[in-house]
Amino acid sequence: MKKIHTLLCSAALSVATAFSPAIADEFPDRPIELVVPFGAGGTTDVFARAFSRVISKYLPNEQRTVVINKPGGAATIGISVVANADPDGYTLGFLPGGVLELQPHYGRTSWTAEDFEPVIAFLEIPAALNVLDSSPIKTYEQWLEFTARNPGKFTYTTPGGTGSGTHLSMEQVAEAAGVEIRHIPFEGHAQGQSAMLSGQVMGSYSLPDLHNGGEVRPLVFLTKVKPNHPAYDNIPLSSEVGIDIAASYPMGIIAPKGTPKDRLKVIHDAFKAAMEDPDIVEYYRTTGLPKIYEGPEEYGEGIKQRSEAYRKTLEKLGMI
Repeated sequence: MKKIHTLLCSAALSVATAFSPAIADEFPDRPIELVVPFGAGGTTDVFARAFSRVISKYLPNEQRTVVINKPGGAATIGISVVANADPDGYTLGFLPGGVLELQPHYGRTSWTAEDFEPVIAFLEIPAALNVLDSSPIKTYEQWLEFTARNPGKFTYTTPGGTGSGTHLSMEQVAEAAGVEIRHIPFEGHAQGQSAMLSGQVMGSYSLPDLHNGGEVRPLVFLTKVKPNHPAYDNIPLSSEVGIDIAASYPMGIIAPKGTPKDRLKVIHDAFKAAMEDPDIVEYYRTTGLPKIYEGPEEYGEGIKQRSEAYRKTLEKLGMI
């Protein structure tokens, strides 16, 4: 009897061992949620949906992703959903990194950037100091001369509002240039754009729209990259006009802390492969948004560095 019991236990163990790898390899066996901390229709949401349309070709079991919009709280509501999710790979954040790097410094979140696993970054959002195409200010040098002669007169808006990464970048530029300019906050990019077009503000720091036939003309790109479109071929980067500032706004995917490494690799590999999908390549081309690739280590290190730089700027401005 004892022998039979031993044989049965051995058989059960063998079966369990045989099936363990198969169970691990089944990830994902249901749809993965991509939490976008903004409303539908914005750049982040549209890009997440573009990936969702093709990702089943690259995920095991032809699984798909579902975009979940969780706007509000300066994007902290959506990130909180990811922070509080089970670390099983089925809930991911799809977002530009600035929110993750900045908001914890205000002490309003229960999480910090260290509470997440960086997975992959695949897009760099360019941003420029802009004026209307009809503005008499045509170059960065003319803007510098105008602002030096007229302290506080140049008004501008940013898509993120007061204390956002874009606002802090402009504060850094003003300090470096030794000029005084005035930030006018609006709820979002569309509202700020309307304010600029109607003359309520003189400029903006955001993605210009000349490549879409718009009226917002950049004077200088304050980011490391600019849109892939001939409309911007003659527009300088900050490094080309003597500004020692190059902002970076990568868009990527994060997961809750503690998500298994093998599942993170599955997700990373699928999205990296999808970057070369013809539909995604075409989307990069039509939007003009620069494609980048940062793996988990590089993406994570960038998040840490930018978070520390934001902290220093906020302390200098007396905002924290």
